[in-house]
Amino acid sequence: MSTVKHLVILLLLWLPSLSAAAALPVLHHDLQVTPDIKTGELQVEDTLRIPAALRQNGQFSFTLNPQFTLEAGSVPHSTQAAGAYSIPLKQEQGEITLKYRGRLASTPDCAWLTQACILLNKRGIYLDANSQWYAQTADALHTFTLQINLPDGWVSLSQGKQTATGWAETQPQDSLYLLAGRFHVYQQAGKHANAMVYLQEPDEALAKRYLQATEQYLNKYSALLGDYPYAKFATVESFWETGWGMPSFTLLGSRVIRLPFILHSSFPHEILHNWWGNSVYVDAREGNWSEGLTAYLADQRIKQQMGEGAEYRRTSLQKYATFVGQQDDFPLMSFRSRHDEATQAIGYGKSLMLFHMLRQQVGDQAFFDGLKRFYQQYRFQAATFGQLLDSWQTDKAFRQAWLTGTGAPRLRIAEYAVTPADKGYRLQLTLKQQAQADKVYPLALPLRIRFAEGQAEQVDTLQMTQASQTFTLSLPAKPLQIALDPEFDVFRLPDAAEMPASIGVMSGKGNKTYVLSRNTDAAMQVAWESWLDTLKARDPQLRVQYDDAPLPDTGTVILLGGDNAALQGLLERAKEPFRMTEAAYTLNSVNYTCGLHTLALGLRAGEQAIVLLDASSPDGLDKMLAKLPHYGKYSYLVFNSVSGENVAKGQWEVTDSPLVINF
Repeated sequence: MSTVKHLVILLLLWLPSLSAAAALPVLHHDLQVTPDIKTGELQVEDTLRIPAALRQNGQFSFTLNPQFTLEAGSVPHSTQAAGAYSIPLKQEQGEITLKYRGRLASTPDCAWLTQACILLNKRGIYLDANSQWYAQTADALHTFTLQINLPDGWVSLSQGKQTATGWAETQPQDSLYLLAGRFHVYQQAGKHANAMVYLQEPDEALAKRYLQATEQYLNKYSALLGDYPYAKFATVESFWETGWGMPSFTLLGSRVIRLPFILHSSFPHEILHNWWGNSVYVDAREGNWSEGLTAYLADQRIKQQMGEGAEYRRTSLQKYATFVGQQDDFPLMSFRSRHDEATQAIGYGKSLMLFHMLRQQVGDQAFFDGLKRFYQQYRFQAATFGQLLDSWQTDKAFRQAWLTGTGAPRLRIAEYAVTPADKGYRLQLTLKQQAQADKVYPLALPLRIRFAEGQAEQVDTLQMTQASQTFTLSLPAKPLQIALDPEFDVFRLPDAAEMPASIGVMSGKGNKTYVLSRNTDAAMQVAWESWLDTLKARDPQLRVQYDDAPLPDTGTVILLGGDNAALQGLLERAKEPFRMTEAAYTLNSVNYTCGLHTLALGLRAGEQAIVLLDASSPDGLDKMLAKLPHYGKYSYLVFNSVSGENVAKGQWEVTDSPLVINF
């Protein structure tokens, strides 16, 4: 997941608190809004059309931000608590008008994981459901018309369709948004919707790229899943360094929006959320299915089309193995939103692997047919994870293993034998899975069999339902190699030998030992110790030692400084193409001068993970440490010491997987 502030796209999905009802009551708003950007005051007149389901015992109850005050002479009401109101309604009275005003304090920066982000000043306006700027009531959706009185030169944005006086949406929404500012607006009519771009400074070339990409992805996902549900999709240059997906628009930070790779990585993820999460809403009683499904159909699918799908899935398994300890694990049905590496590894990684396994089992046609039916049935309604799985009629064992259960199995090839048969050869293969509490997971395991050159490889699917199971296969010729789940199609705990060493183990679970060098100069000694003090404040049990003490036999070892005595002999034993002298790092036959560059290197010594960090100046170290959380999957990283720019990155090649047998 990392923070958006450091140029990593994150997706914030405001999950509604929705009931199990198939169709929730819809509250309609006719809003007239007047902001005062000098004082931060908001004045609102809202004419509400209240359905009978929300008129309980002659009362209509709702909440507003406690900073608002209903104007004198407005509808009679009682105040139940700060911001909570109850209005008596006459029989059959279905319409009331609220007039209220109040000053909303803007959040100077947007720490969206821990606070409701509000902006109402000369920089611009951003209001969402968490700022409670409109009347809200439990278990209801909303439709609206919106008129806003803005300063000269300002433009507004909300979900839905633009009107002569503002915005309107006739399809039920789980929350309402209001944005405004001095944006430069670009637009282009498309087959499915109007594409729009809002930029804080004019940039026609940048806008054109996003307009074209919007049309491309709206066409692609409409064909795959069903017609795009909104009248427009707008890409907005955010007031903060965010990467959020809202109904019919996305907010991308000023730096993020200009990164060239965003257009074909995180941007389609934001667009796809308009199907999953922003039109089919999440009934979170059985977990948030939206993030995993969106990551699978956007991020993973794009990587698959680039020939990198197996690597993407391997990284998802590696994150789960690295960040989810037994005490941190929880079932998918308990996932609501991401707030750290462990919740991301489950709510995104495990979830997308669930959908991948389903697709492998039912086939492409049935998988996407099921998604289309689900989309049509629950469009602008709330749906549970279980209702989504009903689209493929998944059985009880599958749901118990992957939705309501925890953990993942480890696989190993226990025995194998190849013998001649009447027609070709016979392969006998015994597989074992290990899991906590002797749990057995139902697995559909791909087995790839390769023969001599010129003969087509054979792929079988082994249905494993026991902790130990023997399979017998008929082969047309003597095999050269068998590989169990070589493309990482199954959610499981990978063997360490299947994974390239990674920098991410520094943030993972388990014991970590930091090793200081006795030979480090005074300035760097202070820099390393200062960083360790920061880590100790979060983890008082952190283990630190010098390089003249014996290293532990288990856990992760982080060596601080290239002059670390503990490094001696390790590089000579390592298989990776890396060498180091006092003057340079040599990576894949390319030299990088030590003083001009910083290094983060992941290695493995047997079962033990080793990380080497090297920098020659405190400033270079600080710049590297700020970047590392966003490069966790890589085995090696080289940064420019002055600018902090990444100049080399990659993963070591894996060549000795225990799930591959060469004959």
